[in-house]
Amino acid sequence: MILVVGHKNPDSDSICSAIVATELLTARGVEAMPIRQGEINRETQHILDVAGAVSPELRTSVAGEQIWLVDYSDLAQAPDDVADAEILGIVDHHRLGDVMTVNPMEAWIWPVGCTNTVLFNMFKIEGHEIKPQIAKLMMSAILSDTVGFASPTCTQKDKDAVAELAQIADVQDVDTFIKELLIAKTDIDGLSAAELVEKDLKGYPFNGRDVVVGQVELATLEQVDGMIEALEADLERRCTEESLAFAAVMLTDITTAQTRLLYKGEWAEKLVKHEVDGMLMMENTLSRKKQGWPWLQNELV
Repeated sequence: MILVVGHKNPDSDSICSAIVATELLTARGVEAMPIRQGEINRETQHILDVAGAVSPELRTSVAGEQIWLVDYSDLAQAPDDVADAEILGIVDHHRLGDVMTVNPMEAWIWPVGCTNTVLFNMFKIEGHEIKPQIAKLMMSAILSDTVGFASPTCTQKDKDAVAELAQIADVQDVDTFIKELLIAKTDIDGLSAAELVEKDLKGYPFNGRDVVVGQVELATLEQVDGMIEALEADLERRCTEESLAFAAVMLTDITTAQTRLLYKGEWAEKLVKHEVDGMLMMENTLSRKKQGWPWLQNELV
């Protein structure tokens, strides 16, 4: 049995990729099961409901297991006991992380907008049928990760995949499908500051220290009015309790591509020079992967 596991604080691509990669392995005649490392967010639950799919089992220990990693290759985002598991495969669309294996493994890492775009092409290359339910999961994940094709991470391969998957899934009105998905993506009503930071938080090893960068996608920055102090306090707490050199969260207005960066930690002083009126605003910034994190790496060196 191979366990297919997405990253910590799973987003929609991570959850859908675990389910879809399991389907691919099953089509190969391999016994596999999707698992998740955290709670399902509102957008992902919307996707699962629309597709009629079941959430993967919550499981954070993989010691002694054979596993596939989907949507990441950084050990900081893997289960804590991943060193005691055997990694057989990786499917991802991010930079190559610090995963190392004893034996050769299968790895598919493409510079596209979503891991499910890679998986879609793997299905096509291998000639496996894509069922309507799986197609709906895949197109939903691609539209989520590319913010309805608006993200700079979006490629023609992503658009081509959605066009074909929409036909398989019998989605007649893709624009309405995207609108309903983005409404679910930006629903933060009732969430605490800690829950918002944790919503899509990723850890990165950098210059010998640990760093975390989260992102909250919003319909408008006004949604977090009155929460800024609480969000900053939560970032400060994480730095203290987890010995982080830097913790940040990107508050991103997906309609204007404007991001406000909140940040704390020992390295925070390196960014103060970019503040205007006490705020660090990042214009034309939708993507953590392609814009936010690369910029931060240059500044934190």
